[in-house]
Amino acid sequence: MIKKRLILIGILVLLSAALVVGGIWLSGVELLSPEENPDYQFGFQYEFGEKIRIFSFSSKNIDYLEVTNAHGNYRVRMEDNQVYIVNYENVPLLAASSAGLFNSGQTLRLETVIAENCQDMDDFGLEKPQATVNIQAYSGATAKFHIGDMSPNHDYYYMCVDGERTVYLIDTLLAERYLKSVTEYCDRKIYKCFVPFDDLTSLSIKSPSVEYAFRLTTEEEYKKGGIYFGGVAMDKPYAWGGDASAIESLMGTMTELTATSVAAVCVEEKDLAQYGLDAASRTEVLLKVKADPNPTMYNNKTNPYFDSSLPTGEKVDFDVTYWIGNVTETEVYVMFDNRAVVYTMPRDTFYWLDWKPYQFCARLLHGEYLADLSQLILRTPEDVWTFDIANANSNDKDELRVQCGNVAVNNNLFRNFYTMLIGLYPSGEGIKPEGDVLPDLEIEYKRLDGVSNFVRFYAMDARNYAAEVNGVTFLSVRVTEIQKVLSDLQKILKGQDIIM
Repeated sequence: MIKKRLILIGILVLLSAALVVGGIWLSGVELLSPEENPDYQFGFQYEFGEKIRIFSFSSKNIDYLEVTNAHGNYRVRMEDNQVYIVNYENVPLLAASSAGLFNSGQTLRLETVIAENCQDMDDFGLEKPQATVNIQAYSGATAKFHIGDMSPNHDYYYMCVDGERTVYLIDTLLAERYLKSVTEYCDRKIYKCFVPFDDLTSLSIKSPSVEYAFRLTTEEEYKKGGIYFGGVAMDKPYAWGGDASAIESLMGTMTELTATSVAAVCVEEKDLAQYGLDAASRTEVLLKVKADPNPTMYNNKTNPYFDSSLPTGEKVDFDVTYWIGNVTETEVYVMFDNRAVVYTMPRDTFYWLDWKPYQFCARLLHGEYLADLSQLILRTPEDVWTFDIANANSNDKDELRVQCGNVAVNNNLFRNFYTMLIGLYPSGEGIKPEGDVLPDLEIEYKRLDGVSNFVRFYAMDARNYAAEVNGVTFLSVRVTEIQKVLSDLQKILKGQDIIM
């Protein structure tokens, strides 16, 4: 302790004066001045004093920089101006931090000598250093040094050249680069530049308990009858009308995700289970998009779909995949595009993981276009109303003919009524009453091909009906909505306008 106090006093004295020390030869490293070596670069520059140049390499001559610390051992290389970590080539790195690590191997210039011919290197943490850095040049020349303890004022670490007993001070910002793990150099931003919502082709979510499949409706589908809302259809688990707002919001959260941390890199298949990312446990999210691969920039960011070999101006199909694993109260494990990197993310980023199927729905049905129907039949325990439909697929909307018994129904009124029916919005999760109970209302959509879809409504409580669609019940609809259907039914039969 007394030694370190004396050392701190020595630091203050020595830093008040400029100390010039000649270059040191290490393992055949040729030390050239900036004037003699056009590739020479300063790693760090300070506002005071001259520096002790420990070694200097041309950046073009560095084969690798190797770091050994408490987290393990890794080598850093540069190829085509891109820094990568050996054996982690597919792991995206923080560009500035990783480049700074590699470039620190070009030149090491230090502030001062703190001890010469030191007999007890353990006083500085250099007997068992926190990190060892080895720089290898293509020529075979090497430089090797060690990082010890932090100085008492926290501005520096102690450092020595391998095999020597001179102790130097190395700036904390530089020293701590060598104390990091590989994961600390990984980019925590999971970024994929998505196209506008209209260019999303489909979205699927597959978990061990349920599978969802959503797709954007086509222009042809939208034009059929002109009564399609939202533009998103749910194909799985049921053929309901997807909620475009919910899907767009979900897609928005996936556009640019920033992880809390990188939990693991180069993860193998056998290791996925510990993160809940094995095939039996994970939730898989697949977005299919159409994107123009030619612009180098997309929304002022680098276009991740860029491919100059593809035709200009043509949109191409791309898949974007996320794997979601174990979930805690605050965090969740995520993988992206099958990269062998496990990220930790805030739990609330994936708020929809707890959603029930009805929360993805905007309508009870999708795909029941008026142009495809031959009949619409409504039944209650007391009455049946059968609407015979003709010419619904004509380009001329005025040619639509609707007949209910002896009543010719105004086609505009019927279109409005039908739009209201397929736009019935679920209010929550539905539970069908037990036993053999008759529905309070049944709606049959009979298509031209003879196939029918049925929606039945059962009184669930004073405020809601359970909605059963083709034998499956999981949605509910407000009682007031069904009361309005029956009321508007009577109005259109009398030729009266209805409120949409």
